[in-house]
Order: sequence, then C-alpha cells, then structure tokens
Amino acid sequence: LLLSLTFVPAMLAITHRSQGIPESRAYSKQTGVYLPQRVLLPLVNMVLRYPGRLMVVWGASIVLFVSGIFLIQTSINMIYYFKPHFPTRIAEDLLQEKFGGSTPLFVVFEGDLQDPELLQKMDRTASYMKGDPNVGVTQSVADLIAQMNDAMDAGHKVPDDRAKIEQLWFLLEGQDIMPQLVNSTLDRGVISGRFASVDTRDMERITAKMKSYVAEHSTDQIQISFTGMPSVYVQLNNSLIRSQFSSLILAILLVLTLVSIMLRSLKRGVIATSTVVATILILLGFMGLAGIALDIATVLVASVALGLGIDYAIHTITGYKRETEAGEEPHQAIRNTILTRGSAILINVASVSAGFLMLLFSNIIPLQHFGLLVAVSMIGSGTGALTLLPVLLILAQRDKKRSTGLQGGRDSSAE
Repeated sequence: LLLSLTFVPAMLAITHRSQGIPESRAYSKQTGVYLPQRVLLPLVNMVLRYPGRLMVVWGASIVLFVSGIFLIQTSINMIYYFKPHFPTRIAEDLLQEKFGGSTPLFVVFEGDLQDPELLQKMDRTASYMKGDPNVGVTQSVADLIAQMNDAMDAGHKVPDDRAKIEQLWFLLEGQDIMPQLVNSTLDRGVISGRFASVDTRDMERITAKMKSYVAEHSTDQIQISFTGMPSVYVQLNNSLIRSQFSSLILAILLVLTLVSIMLRSLKRGVIATSTVVATILILLGFMGLAGIALDIATVLVASVALGLGIDYAIHTITGYKRETEAGEEPHQAIRNTILTRGSAILINVASVSAGFLMLLFSNIIPLQHFGLLVAVSMIGSGTGALTLLPVLLILAQRDKKRSTGLQGGRDSSAE
C-alpha cells in the first residue's frame, strides 16, 4: 500500500516528466484500447442486455458448486503432501506395507507397575489393540514379563504372584528397552504400537475405539489414557473444519462491516460482499468436485480469496457510485465503470493468478493446490465484479424505482 501510494506515483511522475509526454497522452498510451474495445465493450453490452440471464447462470453455477461442498475431504497426514514418486512417500508406503506403518500410538498406564492386575490389564489392552486390522505391532513391559515367564517354562502370560513378577523384573533391569517402556519410579508405563493406515476415517475409528476402552477400564488404582499421532491427527482434522468455517464467517462479517462503513451504505456493502461470497461458495464447491482436500494450506484459501476478491468489488461499486453522483443514468454509469475500471481489474486478476500459479511447480502437493485455488478464486472474483455485481446494481436500481413509483402512487391517491 505504501509503495503504491508513494513510490509508484513518484516513478511515474519522474518518467513522464523526463520523457515530456503529456498527461492525457501518457494515460492513453498506458491503458491502450485492446481490453476496452475487444473485451470490456462486449462484456458491458452483455451485462446491460441480459441481466436476467446472467443471474440465472450465476445462480445455477452456485447451486452446482454448493453441492460439491459436501464432497470436500480433509487431509491431515503429511505423507500425502508429497507426490507418489517422492522418496519420502515411497519409504512411507514401504513401511506401511511391510513393517506395520510408521504412525506411533501409545496407551499410558499409571499405577504400581509391578502389580499383577495392572500388568495383566496392560497385556489385555495390547491384545485389544491388535484386534484392529491396522495395528500389527505393540510392545510393553507386560510383553517382556510374559516372555521371561515363558522362558522359565511357566507359559507366555503375566504371573499372578507379585513376588515372581519382581524376580522376572530383576532380570530385565539394565536392558536398553526398559527406559522406553517404564519410568524410573515404576509408576508409569506405556504400550507403544504402530498404526499402518494414514486414512482419516481409520484414525478416527481407532481413536474413538481406544478412548472408549480406556474410559471403561480405568480405575482409581489404574489410570489409563490413549495418545499418539492418530489422536493428534483427529484433533487437527476437527480443528481444520472448525477453523475453516469460524474464520470464514468472521472474515465475511468484518469485510461487510468495513465495506459498508467505507461506502456509507449497508445495502451497497451487502451487494459488494455478496459477489465475493458467491465466489467463495464456487471455490469450495470446486475443491469438492476436483477432489482437492482441506489441509493446513488449503484451509487458508477462502479467507485469502475473500480479502483479495473484495478489492475488485470495491473498484466496481465505488466507480458506479461516482458515476451516479456525477449525474449519469444507472445503465450509463455501469457502462462507464466497466470500461474505465475493467482494465485494471483484468490486469490485476491476470498478474495475481499468474503469480500464485507458479506454486504448481512446487514439490509439495498442498502448495500446488493452494496456488491453483487462489488463481481460481481471483478469476471468479474478477468475473463477479464485472458481471454479477453490475447485474445486482441494476436489479437494486429497478427495485428502488419500483418502490419510488409505488410510493408516488400512494401519495397521489392520498391527495
């Protein structure tokens, strides 16, 4: 903003003064006639001739894309952020296929770790975890005790006698694995496992399943809790959905308030904001129909699109306001606005879209999607500012004339 208001005008003034180009000629040379004559003039003629048809097209498009919103999926596992041929993705696929996955999950036990009841409950919990098709490997101190007991020809199980557990425990002390499974005070232990799926639904299922299990089997003496990356991913997934809608609603309200104050009209603020909201609905529907998941990058797109897209609506509605205040009829005001402001809007759409489309060359998939979606939103916002917004202004003006006519008729009747 500061550069646009200071540096750019200064450079233009220096350049024009040094070249000795008259102001009107310089303006004509910069803007040219291609966009106004070849693009904007046909566009404004279509808007003025067929406002009703344009509203039908926009309405049908919104309905179509709104249906796609319900198809949006979330993606919270970072392995999907890499392309299938990327070495990291290949290594992760190998771990999932051959070694039970790489996503860690843990069940923490608090209590007396040498208590037979706790260790037996830990062993049963590990067996319960392995009942899930995506949990193939678990490890805990209860496993080690059962293995040592089996080595003593007493069976692969946790003994019922505390004294025998203490004897087996003595044989395990000093092993490198022990600090990974129990703490030094022997009042906290963990079952560690690996989860083989990165699908959000599988993670939600195992998280809900284990949380229900630990709530049912926890006691005052033995406290159990479930944690690990599946639980973290589920929380992140829920946060993505909440933040998407809460931040978007808040942003719309803030933009509506600021634009209404700037235009000194709530009605014009609603009209300006509605075009951007329509673009955002189309953007979200495009995500669902195109199979682009909601992740930590694409969750930002809607708010970014709102902030960038409202700029085009402000250009159009302020231009229309100035034309009508200068005495122009509504249709002529719209024509003048599109022909004078349209070039700047189209050039801005093209430059911003091109800049963000460079992200398509990124190796990170969410960044590719982010660049594409911002470009789509810019094209939609620019198109809305040059078609939908003028149509809404025309319809609003018709309603105003109709209400004025009715009011005049009532006044005549009263007289």
